[in-house]
Amino acid sequence: MLNTRLQGHRPWFGALLALVLGAIAASGVLVYVRTYVISLRYELGRRVSHEHELSLVVERLRIEVAALAAPERIEPRALELGLIYPAPEQVVSLADPHLAALSDVAGGEPR
Repeated sequence: MLNTRLQGHRPWFGALLALVLGAIAASGVLVYVRTYVISLRYELGRRVSHEHELSLVVERLRIEVAALAAPERIEPRALELGLIYPAPEQVVSLADPHLAALSDVAGGEPR
């Protein structure tokens, strides 16, 4: 048994209830989005830190490669292994096909 008198005086109650439920749902979505954004910021910070560490490793490895490829280091090691310089008659120069193609296009001898 519904009281029809009360039902007629409160037509705004349904709208107010919908508004309150909508505000609660919007608050929940806002909390979720803010939490997600904060977690993304932490992840970004970790990745930037990892990228910095990797760039330091790459720089250290470049220095190491340069040191290992230095002729001052390679020559004594090659002599220890019994390697010697070739005699002049043992050196053969091969024409570079790329340079030959360039000289053909330019119409003359390479400089």
